[in-house]
Amino acid sequence: MRTWQIAAPALAAVSFLASSVIAQDPKQALQEKVAALKQSMAQNQAALRQYSWTARTEISLKGEVKKTTESLCRYGPDGKVQKTPLGAPAAQAQPQSGGGRQRRGGGALKEKVVEKKKDEMEDYMERAVALIHNYVSPSPERIQAAVQAGNVSLGQAGGDQVQIKFSNYLKSGDAMVLTLDKSAKALRRVAIDSYLDDQKDAVALHVDFATLPDGPNYAAATTFTAAAKKIQVVTRNSNYQKIAQ
Repeated sequence: MRTWQIAAPALAAVSFLASSVIAQDPKQALQEKVAALKQSMAQNQAALRQYSWTARTEISLKGEVKKTTESLCRYGPDGKVQKTPLGAPAAQAQPQSGGGRQRRGGGALKEKVVEKKKDEMEDYMERAVALIHNYVSPSPERIQAAVQAGNVSLGQAGGDQVQIKFSNYLKSGDAMVLTLDKSAKALRRVAIDSYLDDQKDAVALHVDFATLPDGPNYAAATTFTAAAKKIQVVTRNSNYQKIAQ
């Protein structure tokens, strides 16, 4: 099973999202919140480039973990995350089969069925990931349309947190919510809920952020869910260490 990755896209996307909303939205309160977020995220991204970290990804099907990978990550000169695999993937158990003629004939047919299902699943997941990327890499035109339609609003999330909410952004009934810490001017959570062909094909991306002791904010946990296929991909980032200069 392929390791589908949607690695902390909100860090880069929110800055772009912020600049677009500022240019379009007439509400002073929303302008101030997004402007503060834009400045904070730019500074935060620069600070994170000084670190390496470990990413652990688990792919689950019907609640059972099917594949686990670990990688050592750092930002490259081009600003993209570079990943170095850690350790070797665990060997997968081979299915038991019968003997003689049945093993040769029936086994070949079974392999074709399994391969077809695998291809269908990969196609589905590629479509789902592509859809999510339309949210985490937003276009100015779509943001402008959402603002003009009144589909961008501010809300409270309890305590010192505020939310910027996008509704009907890409599809009717979808939602993208950014939760911000007003005091720290830091992103705490991104929640995207959408669907493929119809709402039965629901897909979601939730990213929870944390803060390192010396300040930078990072994506601590990223959870991608394709409910219809009972697939979940969870990536946890940890062990942040400064890179020796």
